Parts: sequence; C-alpha cells; structure tokens
Amino acid sequence: MEATQMANSLTQNTLGANSYGGSLGGSGAQTQAFLKSKFQVGSAKSDKINYTLAQKVFHSGDVPKDVLESKRHVQKKKQANILGTEARDWNASTIADQKIQKDVHKDLKRNLLKVRAGLMDERVIKPSKFHTDEAIAERHKFIVAMTGQGPIGKLTGKWFNAVDERGLAAHSIADHWPDWNCSHSAHTPEDVKQTQAVTEEKDQRRRQMLAKEKWLNKSAYINPTKSIANVNDCLRERKIDFQDLKEQFKRELKVEFPQASEERLQAMAQRLLNEKLLADEKMSRFPVQHESFRPNLSLTTQDRRYKVFSHPGTWGWNEAEKRYCWSCCLNFDEDSRGCESKVVNPDSWCLKGYDRGT
Repeated sequence: MEATQMANSLTQNTLGANSYGGSLGGSGAQTQAFLKSKFQVGSAKSDKINYTLAQKVFHSGDVPKDVLESKRHVQKKKQANILGTEARDWNASTIADQKIQKDVHKDLKRNLLKVRAGLMDERVIKPSKFHTDEAIAERHKFIVAMTGQGPIGKLTGKWFNAVDERGLAAHSIADHWPDWNCSHSAHTPEDVKQTQAVTEEKDQRRRQMLAKEKWLNKSAYINPTKSIANVNDCLRERKIDFQDLKEQFKRELKVEFPQASEERLQAMAQRLLNEKLLADEKMSRFPVQHESFRPNLSLTTQDRRYKVFSHPGTWGWNEAEKRYCWSCCLNFDEDSRGCESKVVNPDSWCLKGYDRGT
C-alpha cells in the first residue's frame, strides 16, 4: 500500500515538471526586465557631450524634490522679515528669568518709522581694495592647480582658464610679467627690436644722470659730507668753549647726587648746559619777556563788570532797639554797605529802548 502511494506521488511530480517545462518552451518570446541606462544631461552615455557656456549642465528635473524644498527654505530664511509680514517662528525657549534672556517685543509702528527713515536698510559691503579681480582670479588658479579639481562649479560656477602661465618661458600673454627669456637668438626681428628697446632705456637713464640741473646753485650748494663736518665742528667748538661751565655743573651735581655714576653726572651736566644755551639764545632774540608774537588777550577780553550793594529795607526808628537802623539787616550805620548786591555790566546790550534827547 505504501509502495503504491509513493509511485503515485513520483508520477505527479514528473508530470508537473514536464508541464512547467512546456510552459517555458511555449513563452520563449518573454525576456527578463534588466536595468536600462537612463538619459541624463552631461552624462557619458548621452548622445551629446559638448554644450555652450550659456547652457546649464544639469537639468532642474534631475535635482531631488527634498533638495529643492531645502534650497527654497534656506533662501526664504535669508530674506529679512523687516515689516513683520511673515509669521514668526515658535520660541522654544523655557527661560523665565528676564535678566538671562529677554523676550523680544517688536513695535510695528516704530519699525515702520525706522523703515521710512532708512534705518532698517541692509548695508551693502563695498568691494575691498585689497582683493581685486586680478588677485581673486590668480587665487582661483592656484587652488585649482593645488587641488587638481576642475574649475567648473568649484569656485566660480563657470569655466575659466586655470593654467597659470607665469614663470614659464617668454610668451605674449602679459608683457609686464617678469618671465625669463631663454632664447639665445639675436637674428630675428623680435630679438632686434628687444635689443634696441633695452639699449634706448639704458641710454636715456645715462643721459638723465649726467644732465646738469639748471635749478642747482653751485656756489651755495654744500654737499652732505661737508655739511656733516660743519655740524661736528660747531659741536666740538661749543664743548671746548663751555667746558668750564660744564665742570661747574658737574661739581654741583656731585654734591646733590653723591651716589650717581660718572656717566649719569656727565649726561645731567650736558643737559643743563644745553638748557642754559637755549635760554641765552631766547633772551638774545626776545630781550623783553612780555613782547612776543602772541596776541594780547587782556585788551579784548576785559571784564568791566562790578557789584552794586544796596539795602532793600528802609532807614528808620526801631522801638525794640530804641535807635535808628535799617529794617532789612538791622545795621545801625546809615552809610553802611548794603546787605544785597547785583552785578552791573556796562558793556551789556541795552534793551530798554532809546533815550529821547532834550
């Protein structure tokens, strides 16, 4: 019985395999769905590789949607909400102490007044004088040369010639570059022209150095060597003439500063001698002390104001004192100086009007 069941199961398995094989043989036209190459602008599998400078390399449809949304969100965040038209972000801070963090309360009316006055305008940064376009272009070339990465999208977003040609042999890119001319030829027209230019430059410099200056006064001109010699001679004569006075200063300073060294005494004596000579020179030029070129301000800034004293009370009999006195200050002298005063300025403006002449 068991052998019969096993034979039936084997027969069914064999029939099922034959039917599966027949089905595969019958649908031989169907193939498996393999991966296909996707067309993308700028790809090596595209039919077009060269593009113009004005054409974008990547299409906007190739950028993922989440990246576009993030880019729009960042660009919107960069725009300042000066007028308060956009909704403010939720303040997630839980600090309640105003000394640590104060809540920002914006007054719309005050902000609008500031906008109208131009106080909320964004400051435009002026281009720096130290970073010119030529310097920036040279730095771009240096970065591309050091990193080995292409210039497109790395620094400027557009193609530029990243080859730094300075330091090469002589070429016609820029004439002001001090490049070494390794040519040893002297027969071509270019070499002859260069030789004539160098010769003319040296001759012009030679003629300029040998030309006589018509503004120079030969009779009154003193060369630097002779001028320095004259100054040294004057200093030497002054030291010899006033040596006795200097020694006297030195002896007095020795008494005043017994612990001072010889170098310090020499320096202090020389300083006192120089001050004395300067004072003598001033006295010889300005014999009278008060005469100078400075204006005399005492003539124009005179103050003629004076005080006038008076008694606001009356002179009369006082029953309490049983004598005559002033009622304001109880002064018993009728001719005494008043107890109150006022300042009278004779140079002040008179605003009471004009006096009619008799």
